[in-house]
Amino acid sequence: MSTNQNTESQQRIYGFLESNPIGVLATVDPNNRPHAVVVYYSIDTMFNIYFVTKTKTKKSDNLRHNAAANFLVYDATSQTTVQIYGHADEVNDPARLEEVFKNLTTASMDTSSEGVPPITKLKAGEYIVYRIKPAQVRMAVYARPDRGGYEDLFEVLEDGELKALAKSD
Repeated sequence: MSTNQNTESQQRIYGFLESNPIGVLATVDPNNRPHAVVVYYSIDTMFNIYFVTKTKTKKSDNLRHNAAANFLVYDATSQTTVQIYGHADEVNDPARLEEVFKNLTTASMDTSSEGVPPITKLKAGEYIVYRIKPAQVRMAVYARPDRGGYEDLFEVLEDGELKALAKSD
């Protein structure tokens, strides 16, 4: 991520997301019941979130039904949370699948004694990559010494700012 073209807030949020490779994906099933799962993910400079699943998983079924997705990353040490709201789409690029799978395997090896991502242990169809294109990214650092109102806690990247990032990349 270029430091010359991006705001301090964008850099802070990107740095946090890049250094925390595990998040919670929330989707909605066809009966409007929420469904949340923990996934390894990777991020690009436009704040798109990528994760690997399989075609016959609940999350994949839900996203085919309703592309709306919420994604949450939390770090307990700094009491920092980033919430991303957006829409997910399938990525049908074999090179991207390979890149994302490699990133997730590395993250799994760095964070787990198991080494391989949990999705590899599930018999549920073929691998598939999803991308969440964010409409909003919100970061709050609750460990800051200053207190403020609800809105004062958040650094927010809105849709227009995210689109401008995409154009500059």
